[in-house]
Amino acid sequence: MKSTVRTSIKKNMKMKSDTAVAATRCVVRKGLSLSARRTALLFSLPVIQMASADVPSWIDGLYVKGFGGLNFLQGGDLSRGAAAGDGSYDVGELIGAAIGKELTPNWALELEFSYRSADIDSISAGGPFEGNLDGDFASTNLILNGIYTFTKPDGTALWGRLTPYAGVGIGFLQEADIDVTIGGVEQEFDDNYLFAAQALVGVSYELSSSWSIFAETRYNYAGSIELEPTAGGTSVEADYNGFSCLAGLRYQF
Repeated sequence: MKSTVRTSIKKNMKMKSDTAVAATRCVVRKGLSLSARRTALLFSLPVIQMASADVPSWIDGLYVKGFGGLNFLQGGDLSRGAAAGDGSYDVGELIGAAIGKELTPNWALELEFSYRSADIDSISAGGPFEGNLDGDFASTNLILNGIYTFTKPDGTALWGRLTPYAGVGIGFLQEADIDVTIGGVEQEFDDNYLFAAQALVGVSYELSSSWSIFAETRYNYAGSIELEPTAGGTSVEADYNGFSCLAGLRYQF
């Protein structure tokens, strides 16, 4: 009986003790809550500032741009088997887009996708596709460009808001094709992933801290390329080089 009473007394004392501890903890929490938050905020601000200063966002220096213009495909050799001549082309079109990143105030890398085309004007005597014809020579292009921007030593625009630049690119013609229609009969010759390169010079004009416009001229080179007929038969070999003049809009993140 005494043992039972002692056990009951101990349980009551323990419950009172636990209640007191819980009450004390609650008071401490309520009393220190605002102070703790203020202290945490004061310590976190320098850490946030250091992190933002030492670890720049991955998007810094990233940009996108779109462009369009004229494609001047140079006349050159155009042959199919024993039939060899020269092809000449009308002024065509160029349209494309690119995404790039500035690595330094002067250097940038960009990946560009574009489409170029030009109508066939004429083919010299002795060349393939004799007779009245209608057709075009076109390609889709994937090029990696390295761009150097000419700036002042402090990285600002060289001439007020105008900044000249130059670059070179290397990649491939994702697809190149010649489509011709002779006497109502269409023939197509194409191939994929052919070597291509280009050199470019241009100037940009800053509209704001994010937006700019630019004008540019390029020399596009693919050499002499061989295109296979989609319907079977003899392949066509043609020179595919020329100049482009374009203008575009760029957005800097």
